[in-house]
Amino acid sequence: MAEDDGTSEAAGRDDPSAPVFFLSYWRPDPPRQGAGQPREPNRFVMQFFDELSENVNNLIGSMPGRDPGFLDVARGGGELWERQLLHAAGTCQVFISLLSTPYLTGSEWCAREWDLFTRRQVHPRHDFAQPYETAVVPVLWTPLSSPLPPVVSDVNIFVPTRLRDDYRAEYQAEGLLGLLRTGQQVVFDTVVWRIAQRVVDIRHNYWVEPMRLPGSHELRTDFERGENA
Repeated sequence: MAEDDGTSEAAGRDDPSAPVFFLSYWRPDPPRQGAGQPREPNRFVMQFFDELSENVNNLIGSMPGRDPGFLDVARGGGELWERQLLHAAGTCQVFISLLSTPYLTGSEWCAREWDLFTRRQVHPRHDFAQPYETAVVPVLWTPLSSPLPPVVSDVNIFVPTRLRDDYRAEYQAEGLLGLLRTGQQVVFDTVVWRIAQRVVDIRHNYWVEPMRLPGSHELRTDFERGENA
């Protein structure tokens, strides 16, 4: 395990270069080249990220010259890419995962991102905050075809408490992507607003110690419970 210099921990302050939230998602392969204009395979994830970023900015104030969140769109490759990804997952204050079956079974990097963030220590910023609160926000992106692995099910899937019963039922049945694909924009917008409020609430009440790793070799590559490498 790499040792941090301890400066930011001692000060208890956020790193100004760190994103407020990190968006972890399964990256589908781009479509094959053929007739017509190829679609951006991550367009719905980007739509979610843009709307969430706008909402977070409206709640906490705009981040000068940058988004409040981190979204990897480079699809991996190279030392610089890995350093940027590990820095964002190791310094952000909130970790949002877009849960789907491919997320849980089809990507080693999704597991690495989750593993890195959940190794970090969470501290209350105020005396009235609970002694420990997770800073992971698992969001249902698509309906899941199998039970959650224990390492993920330990953290409750985010379901807003302040949400109309019919909206809650549609979100739990379809996931965020399903809401978009079935034309339920109002329900989607409402859930995203609640996610933004949750992000701001975590950031206000808790501080997550940074963890800076020189590489990803010691991180888990799946979501099966076991000893960390």
